[in-house]
Amino acid sequence: MNVFRDLLNLSKEKDKYSKIEAYCIYGLLGGAFMLSLGIALNIFGTKGISAILAMYGSLISFLSTIALVIVWLLEEIKGE
Repeated sequence: MNVFRDLLNLSKEKDKYSKIEAYCIYGLLGGAFMLSLGIALNIFGTKGISAILAMYGSLISFLSTIALVIVWLLEEIKGE
């Protein structure tokens, strides 16, 4: 339960890198949810909204992960 409370408080950070990191984590979780929903809806049919949700969910998760790695690299380079 504390993990969810900490996740909600991430966007209230004052450091700009922490805020960007929090939004990347939110994007990663949202993309994973969309991917899971698309795969679950795939039971009913392999065409249509289920395939679109799965593809967009994986794209959002991938892009959020790449952005998160870039933010971590910038944090290490800047040393903040």
